[in-house]
Amino acid sequence: MRFLRRKKIIILLLVLCAALIVFFIDFNTARSKGILYGIDFSGAYTDRNGTLLKVYLTGDETYRIYKSVSEYPLDFLEALLLQEDKRFFLHHGVNPVSLIRAALQTYVKRSKRIGASTITMQTAKLKYKLYTKNPAGKLRQIFLALRLELLFSKQEILDAYINLAPCGKNIEGFEAASRYFFAQPIEQTDFSQRLMLCVLPQDPVRRCPRPDAVPDELMQARSRLFERWVQEHPEYEESRAFMQKPPRLHCAFPEKALHFTRMLESASKIKKGSVRTPARTLLRTSIDMRLQDITEQTLQLYVRQRQGIGITNAAALLVDWETMETLAAAGSAGFYNNAILGQIDANISKRSPGSLLKPFIYALALDQGLIHYGTMLKDTPSAFSEYMPDNYGNTFKGPIKAWNALTQSRNIPAVELARKIHKPDLYDLLVSAGVSGLKHKDSYGLSIVLGSADLTPFELTGLYAALKNGGVQYPIQNTVRTFFPSDTANSAANGKAGQSNAKRLFSQEAAFIVCKMLEQNPPPEDTQSSDFAGMRIGYKTGTSIGFKDCWTVGFFGQYVLCIWLGNFDGTGNNSFLGRTAAAPLFFSIAGRIHSAGLCRNAAEYVPENVKQIDVCAVSGGLPNGDCPDTEKAWFIPGVSPITKCRIHRKITVDTRTGYRTDERDKSYCKNVVREFWPSDLMKLFAEAGLPRLVPPDYPDANKKMNNGRSGFPPEIVSPLKNTVYIFRSGTPEKNVLILNAVADADTSELFWFAGSSFIARCSPSEPYVWKPAPGFYELTVSDGKGRSDSINVNIQGAN
Repeated sequence: MRFLRRKKIIILLLVLCAALIVFFIDFNTARSKGILYGIDFSGAYTDRNGTLLKVYLTGDETYRIYKSVSEYPLDFLEALLLQEDKRFFLHHGVNPVSLIRAALQTYVKRSKRIGASTITMQTAKLKYKLYTKNPAGKLRQIFLALRLELLFSKQEILDAYINLAPCGKNIEGFEAASRYFFAQPIEQTDFSQRLMLCVLPQDPVRRCPRPDAVPDELMQARSRLFERWVQEHPEYEESRAFMQKPPRLHCAFPEKALHFTRMLESASKIKKGSVRTPARTLLRTSIDMRLQDITEQTLQLYVRQRQGIGITNAAALLVDWETMETLAAAGSAGFYNNAILGQIDANISKRSPGSLLKPFIYALALDQGLIHYGTMLKDTPSAFSEYMPDNYGNTFKGPIKAWNALTQSRNIPAVELARKIHKPDLYDLLVSAGVSGLKHKDSYGLSIVLGSADLTPFELTGLYAALKNGGVQYPIQNTVRTFFPSDTANSAANGKAGQSNAKRLFSQEAAFIVCKMLEQNPPPEDTQSSDFAGMRIGYKTGTSIGFKDCWTVGFFGQYVLCIWLGNFDGTGNNSFLGRTAAAPLFFSIAGRIHSAGLCRNAAEYVPENVKQIDVCAVSGGLPNGDCPDTEKAWFIPGVSPITKCRIHRKITVDTRTGYRTDERDKSYCKNVVREFWPSDLMKLFAEAGLPRLVPPDYPDANKKMNNGRSGFPPEIVSPLKNTVYIFRSGTPEKNVLILNAVADADTSELFWFAGSSFIARCSPSEPYVWKPAPGFYELTVSDGKGRSDSINVNIQGAN
């Protein structure tokens, strides 16, 4: 018997130890998680100044906005306790006297059902979703209320209750109710409105107000609470007349910046999972409602005015490049317009950017010493292996300065530069910039220059902001987070230099020069320049293949603005041209922002290693002493090319015959400056009806061979260097190579050789069709003056 008694004691002690362990674990787990753990709260977003933009439903289809009890007005909390639980800070979760009285009335006398729930008991009911209209449910509520009192402080329990209290419809918590019924946070409500909120939870169905009517039950309940309040606060007696009036009601949550807030809400749900833990404040976004309203209203008006030409949708994104904060975002011309699929957000949609990536080709070319601001580029018909780009309208400008080629968006110069840049090339830059969804580099080739890689407006805006930030890319911030000074571009760049997520894409010098290029882009027709007096504007337009998308992205003041026009279903429209459709909207929004006094011209910082030098006004090369005119061009010493002008050359001619001569000691010899244009440009001039004078040659080229070599050798442009050509069996008509070279102006014939074997003789403007067998060839072209160029060609056979 003694053994059995000892065994029972040991078992009892073990059970007690296990219970204590479970209690300890439960206590610490519950304490660490808090009362509101597992309850989903609404995503609620404000602009940068605290104006509510949008409130989203929780997973259980309820509106809950968390606000700490410490942020509530004291008179509201005191009135709430007076209404719900006057002895809240005195009891331990349950009021026994009230429970006994309620039990007698409800279950013994059965006169009427009355409640006896304390705030702690109500919190337990709301937290655990209890059914308390029977004794079992009430007992469970009492047990859980005692548990809450044991685990948490009174302030924590009150904090949970004010965020879970039912306030009518599917609204829980007094902050959500205040935002819904009065369109303002609870601390901005008046006392009558606060009393109305206090009495809602006791009968949220019958007392819930509507925009067109305030229930009598609500008014009477508020009056009763006011009477009790006046007994304890006589100084409020003078407010009695005011309490007789129905409160001003709004009864709706705002719906502003819908695409932007939904983007943040989706990202938050992905990050936090299906249940959102209570945030300590509303999420304060970077949106400025003044700029948001201007952007949306201007965009919608612009679309309405142009519906006649098929423009029905547009999007805009405005970012402060100094703080990298999103200030305005309109993802379509109408969120609820189903005809345009308006709920799609263009700002996060991948679209073909057309020519918008060309500035970054020029930035890389500047860094790699291929060009300077005024370098002469060629806009002539060209083929790059099997890729043959052309310009809009199939027109060619011939010789064109680098800055002008960019502002006029000429395709051939951009593709030619893209072919020459390497490590990094444009694809490498996009990868470094974090552009998502890119295919393998070989999938694009040179077509990436003209928009074959899709980007979002957010990605494009970030790239253009890097131009203003000295070549450094910083992530766009969608919440208020100013982390560096913004006095000048230099201070902004220096202030952001310490950011671990910053990436240098190109040099500060290249970024500055590209910005100066873009600032030369003239505004579209009918734009009032007086609207932008004193403001530097640089921008680039783009049009995708098939006229499916058109764009304008640029900077003015402290802003970068991205404009997209198109159709979400991919339907093309020949009205979708960047310069004539998107650019006017860009300038309309920029003009309204400037007129509203919301734009300032950020101070311009010129990098120390950027200089302005004199270059030949025609060729863009360094003056060679024979150039008649010069102009200024931005230049990076030690990086930019130092090639002298090859167009202007001084020659000696015999005034009697007009031929060149070396006999300079005779009185009939004369020194003159002539333009020596390469053969491809000479051909283009002739086709345009503007033939250039061919410089005179020696009467006997062979006799003057040595002097003839003073010119420039021909340059092979087709086939391409470092390119493998594949000849497939079964298609002999396609197994050919086009031999083409550019020659100096004094060259009339070219001679082609494969090793020592002669291939053909032709003029510089006459491409030759060569039909070789697969193999490895050393291909050489030579002019009549002994100047030559050679490349290696690898031709492989395939089935």
